[in-house]
Amino acid sequence: MEPAVIIRHRAGLVVRLVNTATGQEIRQSGIRFTRNGETVFPMQRPDGKLVFLNFPSDACTFGVHAAQFVPQQVELTAELLAGQLPLKEIHLVPDRTYAARWPCDTVEGVWPGIEQIDAVRMTDNVCLMQAYDERRRILTLFNPHHLSLDRTYYAVVDPDACRYEPIEIIEQCSDQKFRVAAPLQRPFGNYFPVARRIQGAVLPQDRYELRVPDDSSDRRWLVRWRSGGQDYYQMVDFAQPETVTLRSPPAERAETDTEQREGG
Repeated sequence: MEPAVIIRHRAGLVVRLVNTATGQEIRQSGIRFTRNGETVFPMQRPDGKLVFLNFPSDACTFGVHAAQFVPQQVELTAELLAGQLPLKEIHLVPDRTYAARWPCDTVEGVWPGIEQIDAVRMTDNVCLMQAYDERRRILTLFNPHHLSLDRTYYAVVDPDACRYEPIEIIEQCSDQKFRVAAPLQRPFGNYFPVARRIQGAVLPQDRYELRVPDDSSDRRWLVRWRSGGQDYYQMVDFAQPETVTLRSPPAERAETDTEQREGG
């Protein structure tokens, strides 16, 4: 009798796709994935996550092409892929076809050198910051609704200054305690809101697209974008179309600018 052949597979990457406008997981057929331009194929787990077996551990560009969403390219680092069962949450931005069928508000245009764009709703205050353990990188929240905060991208918001610090939640330790990926870079007082952060897409030729849900009577959002290694902010009220286009020059909205602190 010939010896049995044992085939072993290594789960090299686990991906969770999220509709950034709704916060819901994307589960649809026909999504195309690429690694450095070459098509790769996942297995789908019952929980909706996608598993790529034997995914190489060296750094690469990972592409996602899904119907009714803007194509997304993300850079996967060797450090991430070297981890045990590495999980990458990728947020996809609805495209114009999706926005024509579902209530979305849109910020789009061209900005020289834009690297990133996202936004938070100014009235999101269902969770409030109570304490921060800098050594363990654990946020303690006032979480009366026992929200799971099981997504990755959130922000600690300073509503008076119209600024926020992006955070990535990597572990829920309890109903109130959440571990973040990196230390907070600025001090925040107690009872600052922790809000879900809506991701936008940066496209070729310095184009950007950001779509947020139009599901509230309050349509005010604080938009943050990064260009030249610096963050800029602008209050956008979709009930006032003149506020929706990102204004120039960028020096008028640098972090040290006081105009936006006054909501202007």
